[in-house]
Amino acid sequence: MSFEVQILLRNAMVHIQNKELELAEELLLKASKLDPKNPDIYRFQAVVAALKFDYRNALSLVDQSILLARNNGVAHSNRGNILKELGRYDEAIIALDKAIELNPNYAEAYSNKGNVLQDMHRYEEAIVWYDKAIALQPNYAEAYSNKGNALALLGHYEESMYLYDRAISLSPHYIDVYWHKAMGQLAYGDYTNGWKNYEARWSKTNAIFFEHLNIPRLENISQIKGKKVLIWSEQGLGDTFQFCRYIRLLSERGAIITFLAPQELMSSLAGLSKYCDLQSAREVDPRQFDLQSPLLSLPLLFGTTLETVPAEIPYLNFNLEKQKKFASLIKQTEVLKVGIVWNGGFRLNHPELWAVNKRRNIALDQMAQLQDVVGVDFYSLQKGDPAESELRERHHEVWPSLIDCAPYLNDFSDTAALMECLDLIISVDTSSAHLAGALGRPVWILNRYDSCWRWLHGRTDSPWYPTAKIYQQSKPGDWDGVIEKVRADLMELATHSHKD
Repeated sequence: MSFEVQILLRNAMVHIQNKELELAEELLLKASKLDPKNPDIYRFQAVVAALKFDYRNALSLVDQSILLARNNGVAHSNRGNILKELGRYDEAIIALDKAIELNPNYAEAYSNKGNVLQDMHRYEEAIVWYDKAIALQPNYAEAYSNKGNALALLGHYEESMYLYDRAISLSPHYIDVYWHKAMGQLAYGDYTNGWKNYEARWSKTNAIFFEHLNIPRLENISQIKGKKVLIWSEQGLGDTFQFCRYIRLLSERGAIITFLAPQELMSSLAGLSKYCDLQSAREVDPRQFDLQSPLLSLPLLFGTTLETVPAEIPYLNFNLEKQKKFASLIKQTEVLKVGIVWNGGFRLNHPELWAVNKRRNIALDQMAQLQDVVGVDFYSLQKGDPAESELRERHHEVWPSLIDCAPYLNDFSDTAALMECLDLIISVDTSSAHLAGALGRPVWILNRYDSCWRWLHGRTDSPWYPTAKIYQQSKPGDWDGVIEKVRADLMELATHSHKD
């Protein structure tokens, strides 16, 4: 390898570490022209592609690297990571075992194997491999953090916190561990510390983009009377529904608020217009504002604890004319009217969430196990493909009595109005569940084993949504157990409702 190529690779690696992926790509392209059969160049290009979530291209590139250097254990370890992200877990294990065989002292391969096992819900086995990584490299902060994640998923909160702290002591600038610690603290109700560590979301690996840096950050709500404050949605639609409750609280403190929210939520958030200027445009004139804050930083600014969650419901409202229209379409019977959502959709532009989205969704055939509950009419509130298309294609085969409302639901304002006509909403952890909770509608949330922090560990209720009941998997992937509990409770509710 020439000295010039060495310099290009070294500088590319610096850009990769700084998340300057386009600059890294430029240098790697120059290097490849100088040395087209260099396996390290292909491997670094694979790393860049993976960091851009282009996993299929990353796999092709790392395979090119391995063809040129079959005994490179690091390349096989990289390949295992990429296969993990593609959900090809068995192949990932094979690749990592090969990496360990070739380079038995490469601690990262052991930790990577633990990560694959963790994704396969084999948490105890994952811990064994993290311990092997730590034995090889006692100061390996990432392995301590990964082991903490596995212990947290097994319910060992104190042990996981100890390991996160150990990782921090070894590598204070390892941002991801603060994020992992936040997830545990928030899930177990330690909001005082959890909200602080949650700010790590702006610096962690695969961080979301912080907007409006040219406006001073809102850091204290004690003196905001008369201040022009920009609040902006930063994450998913459900997050916006959950945390938009803070807009009113800011308004009551005298702030003059502009709230930037997703276009698809404009109609359903219309009631907030009494407290703010509701906009969907992302580009604003920074000279118009004194301060700005991302939406999910407001709980930190308000010092929200479990006891002080602002849970006055409803804090969103519905369109009365739309509600009347839906009421005329609903079957006028005495049976329970239950809306269902079994799939949270597939966010094509967020590949980092694909694995979580897959775990939170329930197959139509499994959800259809509810259909023989006597005394219930079921209404599908499901929007978005592939679930909406599957229902159209298999409706009469799988659940002929299910009333498909998708043709009437053009936006969340329609969904909100329809929810007002129903007795109960049963939904997976998605935006519809948050909308039902914000409207104060009874909602049963069907929750995956590795629950999102917001639903709190081991609870069946929610301080955020007083009308919610949570049904969580007792073991990874066990939706049948969840459906069985829901079915039993629904039968009881339908019986009592009919008697009433």
